[in-house]
Amino acid sequence: MAKDDYFVIMYLFLKRLYALLKSGKTITNDEIDEFGQSYNQDYWEYILINLAKEGYIEGAVEAKTLGGGSVAYKDVKITPSGIEYLFSNSMMERVKNTLKDIKGIVPGF
Repeated sequence: MAKDDYFVIMYLFLKRLYALLKSGKTITNDEIDEFGQSYNQDYWEYILINLAKEGYIEGAVEAKTLGGGSVAYKDVKITPSGIEYLFSNSMMERVKNTLKDIKGIVPGF
């Protein structure tokens, strides 16, 4: 899987949100923007909106404007459904294993 694969990005973002939740913190809007900088903006917003629509995160909503749409977010957190998905979904398990393999091969990944 490529590092810009939908499920890879989804896994990494949910994993980050879960780590922050466990430490009693929330992700800032700047951190969300920084996380998404590695990807095409429309693609990143698509992922955020769908994570929210599927109930895996809260705090992100689709903001429709005359010029199109974008994502508005504040106090984004992983939901219990997102935590369950992170640990029980077979696709997430494959992504996790793939990332472990890549990390062992590519230093700094």
